[in-house]
Formats: sequence, C-alpha cells, structure tokens
Amino acid sequence: MRGAATYGDRMRLPHGTWPSPITPESLAAGQVTLDEVRLDGRDTYWLAGRPAEGGRVALVRHDAEGVRDVLPAPWDVRTRVHEYGGGAYAASDGTVVFSNLGDDRVHRLDPGADEPVPVTPAGPWRFGGLVLHGRHVLAVREDHSGEGEPANALVRLDLHGDNAGGGVVLAGGSDFVGRPAVSPDGRSVAWVAWDHPNLPWDSTRLLRATLSDEGAGEPVVVAADPDVSVVQPVFGPDGALWFLSDASGWWVVHRDRGSGPVPLHEARADHAAPQWMLGLSDLALLDADRALVRWWTGATARLGVLDARTGEVEPLDLEGVAFDQLQALDGELALRRGLADRLPEVVRGPLGGEPRVLARSGSVDIAPGSVSLAQEWSWTDTDGLQVFGLLHEPRGEADGGEPLEGVEGGLPPLVVMVHGGPTARTEASFSAGTQFWTTRGFAVLHVNYSGSSGYGRAYRDRLLGRWGLLDIDDCVTGALSLALDGRVDPTRLVIRGGSAGGYAVLRAMTTSRAFAAGTSLYGVGDLAALATETHKFESRYLDRLVAPWPEGAGVYRDRSPVHHVDRLHGELLLLQGADDRVVPLAQAQAMADAMRAAGREVELFVYPGEGHGFRRADSIVDALTREAAFYGRALRLGDELRGEQGPSAG
Repeated sequence: MRGAATYGDRMRLPHGTWPSPITPESLAAGQVTLDEVRLDGRDTYWLAGRPAEGGRVALVRHDAEGVRDVLPAPWDVRTRVHEYGGGAYAASDGTVVFSNLGDDRVHRLDPGADEPVPVTPAGPWRFGGLVLHGRHVLAVREDHSGEGEPANALVRLDLHGDNAGGGVVLAGGSDFVGRPAVSPDGRSVAWVAWDHPNLPWDSTRLLRATLSDEGAGEPVVVAADPDVSVVQPVFGPDGALWFLSDASGWWVVHRDRGSGPVPLHEARADHAAPQWMLGLSDLALLDADRALVRWWTGATARLGVLDARTGEVEPLDLEGVAFDQLQALDGELALRRGLADRLPEVVRGPLGGEPRVLARSGSVDIAPGSVSLAQEWSWTDTDGLQVFGLLHEPRGEADGGEPLEGVEGGLPPLVVMVHGGPTARTEASFSAGTQFWTTRGFAVLHVNYSGSSGYGRAYRDRLLGRWGLLDIDDCVTGALSLALDGRVDPTRLVIRGGSAGGYAVLRAMTTSRAFAAGTSLYGVGDLAALATETHKFESRYLDRLVAPWPEGAGVYRDRSPVHHVDRLHGELLLLQGADDRVVPLAQAQAMADAMRAAGREVELFVYPGEGHGFRRADSIVDALTREAAFYGRALRLGDELRGEQGPSAG
C-alpha cells in the first residue's frame, strides 16, 4: 500500500486500487451454484454447479446420514432443451432419473444401486422438465433429427423400458411445451404451450388431458387469452389445477376446480419469474387450499402462505431477501434463499419455524465491515419514466482492520452492471461478483432496466419494440444520476454485462459518451445475425423486442453496434465462449473485426469449451483478471497518487 495516507483510524487509497480479500481464484474455486431443490420424503436434493470440476453439475442429496453426491464425476446433470435447460432430474421413492449432458440421454438410478442405467437410447433427442410418476417419466423432448428447427413435444417414457422411439408423444403441434404436471391419481396431465414469436412470458396457453395406458386424450384448454402469460401448473391433492397468470398485469395464483380458472388473491406484485428454464418452482402446495408463495416488493422478495379460502397471504418471518425453488411436503418447506450479507443457501424446516441450512454456495473471506449491502436506487429516464436499480457503495478494510476511504476529494469509479435479460432481474442478495468490485473501491449499480421482471407486466412490456433504445437510456441515465448526485466520478464510469447485457454495453458505447470503458461478455453486436443464427427458443424473440424480421431489416441495422463502431466511445473488452449457441462466437468476432477495420483498438478473448456463460474455474479466473487489469489501464486508476489526471469526461 505504498503511497497511502492514514488519517486517524482510516486509511486512504485511490478508489479502484484497494486491496481486496476476494480474488478471481477464490471466486472460481470457493463457490458453487445451487439450483433445482427437490423433496422426496425426508430426503432433499439439489444441483451444485462446480467451477473447480470444469463446470460439472453434481446431483447432491441430504438424508439421515448427511450430505453426499448422488453421482460421481464425470456424470453431469444438465439438459440442453431450449439451450437454457432446466428440470434436469426428478426423484421419487428413492429412484432418481436425470439427463446427462455427456450423451443427452435420460438415466435411472435405483435405490441402493451404484451405477445408473439408461432410460432412453442414443439418438437425436434432448429431454428436460423431467417429472417422475409411478412407472413413467414425463418430459419435454426436443427432436433434432429433421431439417431446420428442432421439434418439441411432451412425451412419456417407460421407466424400465427401452423407449426406442424416444417415448410416447402425449402432446405436440405447438412450437414449445413447458414442464408438465401430473395429477396425484396419475389420470391427468397439464402443461403450458406457446408458439412463435411469443416466449413464455408473452402469451401462453394452459392445456389439460386425460392419461391412459395408450397415451393422452384430446387436450382441453384451461386458460388461453391473448397477451397473457400462464405458467407453472401444479395439481392439488384434490385434483384441482393451480397455476400463475398475469391476466391482471401481475403474475398471481389461480385455480381451476373444474368450472373454470379463478384468481385466488388480488395483489400488485409478481409471484412468478420469467420461465427461461424448465425447472423453476415459484409455487408449492401445502394442502388442498394453501400454497407457499413468493412475491417481490421493490428490490426484495417476501415469502408467505396463501389461503385460497380467504384470499389472504400470511407472511413468513424467514431470513432472506430472495427466495426461489419453493418446495413443500408434510408441513415442511425447502427452498433456495439469497441473503443480504452472505452467499445463497439451501434450507429445509417446519413451516413457520427456523429452517436448517443444508448447503451453502460457499464462503467468502470478507470482514463484515467490508460487505457492501444493496440499496434501492431509482431515477427517471429521458422519457420521464421511473427506473429501478440497486446501488452498492465501496466498502473495504486495510490489513489492520482500518476502514478504507478514497484519497481526499476523490470519488469512486462506477461499474454499471447490466443483467442478461431482457426480462431478468438483479436481486438484492449477496453476490461475491459484486463484492469483488466494491472491496476494490468501485461503486456498483445494477440496473433493472425497463423490461425487467418483478415490477409487473406493464414494466416488462415497456421494452417491446424498443430494445436497444429504452434499456440503453435507462443504463446511461442511471449512471449519470449517481454522478449528478456526487456519489461517483463522472469521468470513470464503466459498463459491463453478458448476453443481452453485453448488447447493452456495445449499444451504450456506440450511442453515448457516458462510459470510459466497457466489457461485453458474449454480447450481441449484430441483431440481424442473431435473428437468423440463434437457437429456436429465441429465434423470433426480436420480432417483439425490435421489429418483425425481415420486414424490419432497417431497424435491425440501425440498432446493431457492429455497424456503428466509428461512434464508439471508450475502451472495449470482449469476452466470449467458443461453443456458445445462444450468441455465437461470430458475433464477438464480427465486432472485433469491425473495430480493427475502423482503426480502433479492441481486446477479444475466446475461451475454448465454454458456452453461454463461463463455468470452468480457469475461464472465470482469467476473465476476471483481464477485466480488472483492463479497467486499471482504461481508467488510469491510481493516477491521483502520481499527480496525474484520470480519463477525460466525454
């Protein structure tokens, strides 16, 4: 810490140069992702993504003997249906079925068995959204045998058969189907279907059919209104069908007891998340009339019990600011929770009581005084619309425990983080990735820009036709709102994001002069190429976000950063996975080529074996190391101690 000055009990160092206890190596090796919590009697299961094992996703079980892996390496419990996967396994009475990424086949592990056995043959299929009921497995099947787009169908697999044809088709005829639900007596199946150009948060229909040994009967439409999103059907013990619908403008709980669906409560709060994956669980039934629900109030989430008889929700006093993967069984709940000051956990316990922590994402060696808690921050954009975000201010301590501050008169640089939506949201829960920057003396603003979820249908629909316009304005005005408030250095604003967030980075840097530097992780540079090259699930996404293709080709060109590199302001870093099917490598390469052709410098790094998002420890370490060094150069961090000026304001 040469050059630092001490004032009383505080240590002053230039913002952005503070020594941090969080290293790229500790982020990659010391943490796992937790997902897909499931219950099977007294046993609790979940998935654990492990960067230290090359990104392998392990299936983990907690039972009377403790916590253990159900399957050893190299088993990798993932599915590539819709590319985003989900519903990769199911468990019932000790039997587990799962999709293995290595061969895309469904396998069965019997109680007490050491080795899984295949349930499906090798073939052109992928299976996700798995549901195990009796001697059958229901699944969403994606068939890649034909020309053009893969075909999606709801299928039934014989748990002990060879399923030579890839299963018995129960439902088809739509572009997409979601994870099914089976009634307790096994006589009914329900599922959500939708067609291009919609995605499951746009317009879906809920269908129901009878089940027999031969297959499924003629489907009956339960709910299907234009521009209404119906998601996550689940049967109650009495055969009633519960689901979430945003017909009111908010995703709230509905029930159909045979005479038509009715909303069970009135609430101006979203109780569901956009169904990007097949394994989400935002609703868990406790009995025939009560359900465990989660809803958002601003930046944080609440958990409670909905009573269908009264329409009232009784909040539960459970620590946490984010909750998902809701499960309920025999008076107990289990879920994944995000916390304000530490990493996510899987918990299980009695309803209304203190749950037991079964698993943690890991640990971060950070003093409590160095944790930067999320603060709600909102502002108005150029159109006067309110925008929401989360602000994390710099927090750090020196080796002796003294609080760190910037040099006198200095303001912190700002990292604007753009989620990979467009319909996602950033939660107020602890993120080591955020603390990586705040402990170094950066401020961080997470922008839940127009189009983000958790703020109702109207906020989500703001972005329709205006992707690449409104979201960019939200990011720029959010950064400037902090600069105008005197909280950050206006000459040291940077922007980073992945996927759609990466597009926001490129678009913001080619349409404004607000940012001195930006990092695009597997971001979109050419909208026309994305419309013609991306995977089926999102192949018509831009019809609603931008304009119908190819009729709107001119709009696509206008909003594609690759065609406007001559206007790019600031320094750019591109990070990309070589095997990305969602935003192919060609996107980053085209952007880099255009920059160089225009005589501009650009850094592009490609990671072999990585897809849409980095899973391997070595990739994560290298990417973060490069990004931190990149900002150090671009922002000229530490120049204050040398009597030099930072980057000039745009």
